[in-house]
Amino acid sequence: MIRTILSGAKGLPRGYMKVGDDVAVVPAGRGGLVVKVDMLVEGTDMPKKMTYRQAARKAVAMCVSDFAAKGVRPDSFMVSLGLRRGTSGADVAGLARGFRDAEEEWGVKLVGGDTNESKELVVDCVMLGFAERVVERRGAKPGDLLVVTGGFGLPPAGLRILSGRARCSASFRERAVGSVLSPSPALGVGLALAPYLTSSMDSSDGLARCLHTIGAMSRVGFELNSIPASSGVSLFARENGLNYERLVWAGGEEYIVVGTTGRRRLPAARRAVGRAGGTLLVIGKATGERKVVLRRGRAEKPIPDEGWTHLD
Repeated sequence: MIRTILSGAKGLPRGYMKVGDDVAVVPAGRGGLVVKVDMLVEGTDMPKKMTYRQAARKAVAMCVSDFAAKGVRPDSFMVSLGLRRGTSGADVAGLARGFRDAEEEWGVKLVGGDTNESKELVVDCVMLGFAERVVERRGAKPGDLLVVTGGFGLPPAGLRILSGRARCSASFRERAVGSVLSPSPALGVGLALAPYLTSSMDSSDGLARCLHTIGAMSRVGFELNSIPASSGVSLFARENGLNYERLVWAGGEEYIVVGTTGRRRLPAARRAVGRAGGTLLVIGKATGERKVVLRRGRAEKPIPDEGWTHLD
């Protein structure tokens, strides 16, 4: 579908970022105007227990996450709202509080938008910022280290808990459900890490999808030496008869930066991320072979290109 739409476009002149990354870049002065659009749709992005306040904040968080992965500080955002006829004043006030939460949390400004009638809640967020450099999905080279800024698997676990299809401890439930209802992309960590990255993207569609996407755009493969699961995910999977690795590889909604960096830059990158309050994990390396695998001793296990896919 995307290829069909782009095939009908005229193409972009020099200075514009090629379509297909997490953001668009439009030439502006010495740097560029960085633009991101992301749509939250009630039926696919909003669990039943999510409030309108949480949905509004999540819509902005989705864009903030991509700015974090690109190393760009967002300046402002606009929202187009699709609302059911008869939406209550309390729900509209909830949306307003959610946008205010985002403004205060990430230092962005709501500068306008549009409203329309729809059959379900739709929040379409456009985010704007300025930068002289953007870390693209392409740029990884064989030998670069593969790094992530957090663990994986909590959101897919949280979705199962919210649907009543899983059991777990109270403490794990709080962490997992919280990761779904209040996702928190670490903007400061992304900004601190960006100068050391050769490629990056955010993991909202799943870690495996990230690895295959960066690999395809950079013309490299990846060999992983560990499974970056959040604490408690392995036990949760075992207690509920789930595939632990698939929660990590294909769950999505983590809003974590996945990127590559040169070996010599790793110590400085770790210090920068630590000063920003985060942790940088090395989970593998880029290779010259166009495949993504988990290596265990001499054996290697393919990691399939799985993750969230609309209209699938």
